[in-house]
Amino acid sequence: MLLSFTSDFGTRDGYVAAVKGVLLTRAPELQIVDVSHEIPPGDVRAGAYVLSLAAREFPPGTLHLAVVDPRVGSERRGVACRVAESIFVGPDNGLLPLALEGRGVIEVFELTRRELWRESVSPVFHGRDLFAPVAAWLAAGGRLEEVGPALSPMSLVPSPWPRAERVGRSLRGEVVHVDRFGNLITNIRPDPADAPGGGRVTVGEQVLPLVRSYSDAADGALVALVGSAGLLEVACNRGSASERLSASRGLVVSYSPRAGGERV
Repeated sequence: MLLSFTSDFGTRDGYVAAVKGVLLTRAPELQIVDVSHEIPPGDVRAGAYVLSLAAREFPPGTLHLAVVDPRVGSERRGVACRVAESIFVGPDNGLLPLALEGRGVIEVFELTRRELWRESVSPVFHGRDLFAPVAAWLAAGGRLEEVGPALSPMSLVPSPWPRAERVGRSLRGEVVHVDRFGNLITNIRPDPADAPGGGRVTVGEQVLPLVRSYSDAADGALVALVGSAGLLEVACNRGSASERLSASRGLVVSYSPRAGGERV
């Protein structure tokens, strides 16, 4: 079985390897794909975005293990969720719902069967001692319905991902992620028919052109475009928009569609 692994563990220490060791000990045939282990420590919103972006590209039947868990050892629940033939295992802290959205019926189960966990469970490393053993058990043929009681999908802690607000025909949103290139990714999803072609993007007091790709602007120019995830981005061709604007998450961005458009 294919398993994707997302975490904030980093690669400097042995935490990722420890989790993989547990996975492969219990499910030796498992094929593990690293999504990212460079999520900022404890940043559930960033983890939710990275997981949702990658998970949709995996084939049906993939098992997704995601651990960004700033409240490890607390009363927060561990869950396994099935949607569109794939299973997601991780903490119930808002990390998973964004990846589950819009993919069909969601089934949720709480991870309460302690015999599936490691015999000794550290209160500070549930990734290794709780989530990895359960994921491995599922990969080896265990039934999702047997990890613990069923829960209502509505009971999941909601995603911390903010929603853009409609103001007339425009959308007012914010930067929700800064990628490694310094692109400012927003929570605004324009109609593809509006980009490019006259839509207006406002960042602070700047009005930016809406272009098709980064290279459609001069070197060093600030532009707006629709990125590969379908979300509006503010970018700097051959540079960092984050550095140019001294900006990070929370920066307000407004988008107005071209005149005559029916949707935003």
